[in-house]
Order: sequence, then C-alpha cells, then structure tokens
Amino acid sequence: MKVLLTGGLGNLGLWFVEDLLSQGYEVAVLGRRERVCIKHDRYSFLQADVTDLDSLQENISTYYDYCIHTASLNEHFLNNYSKNALLVNALGTDNLCHALATNGVGKFIYLSTFHVYGATSGRVTENTKISPINDYGLTHYFAEKYIEKHHRHSKLNYCIFRLTNSYGCPKDQDTDKWYLLLNDLSRAAVLQGKIELNGDGSALRDFIWMGDVMRVVSAALSSDRLMNDCYNLSFGNTLQIADVAKRVCSAYQKLYSQELAVNIDLSNAPAAEYMVVDNSKLLSEIEYDFSDRLEVEAAAIMTMLKEVGDE
Repeated sequence: MKVLLTGGLGNLGLWFVEDLLSQGYEVAVLGRRERVCIKHDRYSFLQADVTDLDSLQENISTYYDYCIHTASLNEHFLNNYSKNALLVNALGTDNLCHALATNGVGKFIYLSTFHVYGATSGRVTENTKISPINDYGLTHYFAEKYIEKHHRHSKLNYCIFRLTNSYGCPKDQDTDKWYLLLNDLSRAAVLQGKIELNGDGSALRDFIWMGDVMRVVSAALSSDRLMNDCYNLSFGNTLQIADVAKRVCSAYQKLYSQELAVNIDLSNAPAAEYMVVDNSKLLSEIEYDFSDRLEVEAAAIMTMLKEVGDE
C-alpha cells in the first residue's frame, strides 16, 4: 500500500513517517526541500511545492492508496502570513487534489484544525458554528471546502480531522517548532532551570498525544469507516496552561531529582471557563482510549536537549 504524505518532514509529519514505515506502507513524502535525510527501502522524497500546480502534477505521477495531507503554514507571527497561509493552506490543498486526480487516490486524509470554530469556551462539536478568528483557522476551513468541492466533482473520498494541540518529543532535534507549548516549557526547564509563563496561565487547551493521532489516522486508513465526513480529533478534556507547566515541573523533578523554579500566579486570573472539544462523533465509529503522555513526552524532550547539549 502506497501513502503520499505532505509535510512529512515537519513536527507531526516525522511521527507519521516513522509510524507508517513501521506498519509496512510505502511512504513518499512531498515537500519543498529534503531537510531531513531518511534512509529506508520503502521511503522516497518528492520535491514539489503545493503552491505550484505544475510542480505537483509533474511529481505526483502514480496512483496512491492514501494521501495524508499535513502540510500547512502555522507560523502566524511571520510577515505576510495572511497571504502565504492562503496560498499554502487553502490553495495548496486545492492544487494537491487536482494533481492527485490525474492518477487517482484511494482516500484523502486532511489534518485540519479545531481553530476553524474560533471557540474558546463551551462544548465544541462538529455542529458548532464555524467562526474562525484568525487566518490559521480561516485558511484551513477554506481547505476543507476545496476538499468537499473535489468530492462533489470527482468523487474524491476523504476524511477531515479537526485536530487540537498535538504534542510529542520532536523526531528532529533541529525542529523549528520550539514555540509549541510543551516543547517551549521543556526547553526552558533544561536551558534556564525555571519556567516563567507569559500570561497568567489560565487559558484552556485540549492536548492530544501524537501517538494517538497516528492510531486514529491508521484507523481511517484501514477501513471504510470515517469516510467523507469531518471529525474532531481531540483528547476530550482541557487543561489550563498552568497545569501543563506543573506537569513539566513534575517530569523534571522525577528525571533529575530536583525542584524546578516556576512562576505561576492564578490569584488574579479570571475564573476558568468551561471548554471541551467533543470527540464523541469519532468514538461512535472507532473504539479508542486516548492517552495522557504529557509528562512522558516532556521528559523525552528534556532528555533529548540534555544529550544535544552534552555533545
């Protein structure tokens, strides 16, 4: 079985590469540059840019059983983000669907985001009003609409997962995703010996382990379920940012047998709002128990940083 994976050399993508190869799939990663060298007899790299349809059509020259589309521009703090996010996240998805149509694809899996809802409180289901409040959420929603267009016009089979905040130790020590919360807090613990939150730490987030993301996507690859529909892919419970910081402190203490200084003060923070990104629709189709691996992955991140620092 052949899988085309976009964004496969990114933070989440490298988890997919490792997982798919371990399951016996032939994996072709499509990207602008081969910044990570992977040597495996069932792995190949296709150099192409999703914003360039001609490049995609030239390089996607065979049928794929599955395409897992994770490529997106997430760095909202960069200049011209609105324009570039539209080109990559939205129009890039349309281009990819066009290119795949030439030789065909069995099923198209898209990793969208729960940010399409724009919600910060309450119970968020797939029926929650779509109201993105930033370009990241908006352009991913546009991508969803392009996928639905291709389903109507060319019978593209698809599954859209609206992913919450995935976490896991980077597979690449040179990752550019150190701004992600668990990565950032774990690095601060190792390099600074303390954690200082930028805000009061009261904001709520749903954190899902990347290993669970792998298993759910595998379920979408291995059956006719999860077909031509959209699903929240979440842990199902939320934590305050302060809670995650405390979990990193706990991991640090267990790992190094010493306390970690942390600056958390919720005394003047507003009362925590209720928020749940509901995954019951997903769990009505597959049986799955999600894992809490925050401390395990925090320890893995810190261990990796220590090893790099000792080299």
